[in-house]
Amino acid sequence: MAGRLNAAPGGAGRGPRPRRGAVALGGLTAAVLVVHLWLLSGARELHEHWMPDTPEPDRIEAVFVRELKPAAPPPPAAPEKAGPPGTPRRILPAIPSLGEGPAPLPPDPVASEPPAELQALAMPPALAVSDAVGEWTPGIEWPLSTELDYRLTGDYRGAVYGDARVQWLRDGSHYQVHLEAWIGPRIAPLMSRRLSSDGEITPLGLVPRRFDEVTGGLAGGNRHQTLRFEDGGVRLADGRREPMPDGTQDAASQFVQFTWLFLTGRQVAQGDQLIQQSLALPRHLHLWRYRVTELEEVATPLGPIPAWHVDSDMDDTRGDMQAEFWLAPSLQYLPVRVRLWQNRAKDPRTHIDLVLKAPPKQALAPAPASAPAASAAAEAASTAGR
Repeated sequence: MAGRLNAAPGGAGRGPRPRRGAVALGGLTAAVLVVHLWLLSGARELHEHWMPDTPEPDRIEAVFVRELKPAAPPPPAAPEKAGPPGTPRRILPAIPSLGEGPAPLPPDPVASEPPAELQALAMPPALAVSDAVGEWTPGIEWPLSTELDYRLTGDYRGAVYGDARVQWLRDGSHYQVHLEAWIGPRIAPLMSRRLSSDGEITPLGLVPRRFDEVTGGLAGGNRHQTLRFEDGGVRLADGRREPMPDGTQDAASQFVQFTWLFLTGRQVAQGDQLIQQSLALPRHLHLWRYRVTELEEVATPLGPIPAWHVDSDMDDTRGDMQAEFWLAPSLQYLPVRVRLWQNRAKDPRTHIDLVLKAPPKQALAPAPASAPAASAAAEAASTAGR
């Protein structure tokens, strides 16, 4: 009886016939496994494209011990004195142009011979001998490590308020720029964003190696985009590699690059001047255009500060972030105001506006080794090598 109950209707010795439901369940399970494997493969690919596979560089340490006081900018370099008749005039190489239609070079300014201590800050747009030969070390033409604090206002689905901080950090020829902004209290911001650039200082300006954009906060979610600069190209946040011209900057390094250009006289500050700058942003590589409009007085909690207004002159940014800024000659051409737009053409209301709220703070210059100390160090090294 038991054998008959367990036997198949077709005769003894055959196993039980699978039910249709079991077959369907097995097929569904296989399909789900295939879909999961496909999703995992896609997720892995997205992770490789969007998420950084290496941690960010450690932040350069700096101790800000003094306030930067307003001072008159250094005079421009004196024109080169003409030699005897028949002597060919030395042609000074200009900054390499990016793309077609660069702004024409201004005529040589007429000025008296500046003091020796200011000549390094008033370098013409040419390479000094030390720039081109042997090991190069950044000099006083680059600002010391500097921290700037800003008051933040703007509009993001309504009026927003907060604070921001920019740090320019340097250790030898290694630099970092960090722009951090937060809406609401810093301890628990409604939204925060950080732009960080890490790279090298060279005789021709900043050379970024890595850029990170981190968005967070209660309403900002958690998103991290990374750019990696390689020889002749940049790896965008989605993994695409785009060729790039020399001199390309990122969204954070561009501010200090402009400061250096104006501070050294490589770019003469004057109204109605068009400046082209290759710019790598998380989604696209642009030949960006900026226009220097006029010298304006920026109202700050420190009082009015004259600054050159540099505004974006782009018709189509393809949705990338846009910036305009004000560079103050009396504060080493550092930005005393920065305005950032997420998509200015389509959404002119959404922006944040940063205005300097306290004197900039700077680190002390590293003290050069004295001659006796250097001699003793060399003697010690020589003795250790014997």
